[in-house]
Amino acid sequence: MARLKNIGDSAQATASGVLNKKLPITNITDDIYLINEFDGTNCYLAVGTEKALLIDCGTGFCDLRGACEKITNLPIVVVATHGHVDHIGGAGQFEEIYIHRDDCKAINKLQMSMPMRKAFLSGNSAIKAHGFNSKDVIKPKYKTRLIPIDEGYDFNLGNKIISVKHTPGHTVGSIALIDECDNIVFSGDNVCDALWMQMPGATSLEEWLPSAKWLYDMSKEYRIFWGHRKAELSREYIKNVVSWGEEIIKNNKNSIMPKIKQYPNQSDGIVFRTDKIHIR
Repeated sequence: MARLKNIGDSAQATASGVLNKKLPITNITDDIYLINEFDGTNCYLAVGTEKALLIDCGTGFCDLRGACEKITNLPIVVVATHGHVDHIGGAGQFEEIYIHRDDCKAINKLQMSMPMRKAFLSGNSAIKAHGFNSKDVIKPKYKTRLIPIDEGYDFNLGNKIISVKHTPGHTVGSIALIDECDNIVFSGDNVCDALWMQMPGATSLEEWLPSAKWLYDMSKEYRIFWGHRKAELSREYIKNVVSWGEEIIKNNKNSIMPKIKQYPNQSDGIVFRTDKIHIR
């Protein structure tokens, strides 16, 4: 397998005012890399003997493809854990991207647009603290083709297979990627601190809960990596999030008029709509 080892020479950001900034890249294992989009999205590159799999492609204000090509010269396949702007916004750097068919909708295609990406970046204080602004969003090089996938789809990288698990919740088409070779699950944003369940395209909490419980079960033997901030989720924290969801479902009925609430009342609680607690 041909691969560049010196990840310290990671690709430069393309923003006009921050050309000297390097995309932070760290090893999770010998052949799995965490590419942090300047405190925006955690993207992951799994390198096999025949192909490499990029899991999520950020908002697209950095040369993510260039960063990947500094790690490996193998063909790069791209998959999204879900169809939000900070996970598919950089898709225009690639010819095609795999995404669960339930997230191949107009609302998700809109997330790849320049206006949506610029709006997201302009409101992201963590990324802006690095000196980026909405002008730094890169125009798409390709008219990216969305390839729909379902649970059970396998990405064969040669010496390892990464499998798709459908985990509806944060979006109806959220997925987790299972790497049984390295005992890692890439979970996207479906269980995390400050879980957003109030966005358009999210399921009810009752529909989300089985996926969250599945992830907790997996965390007994697998390391869990998600899409933002501190990349690895602890088993105990996943248990907390599951418990919060159970408490909301147990103690609340669906309201007629929607309100957005957070439970528990702390910075990392679940944000949810009061009309989307139980399955209708």
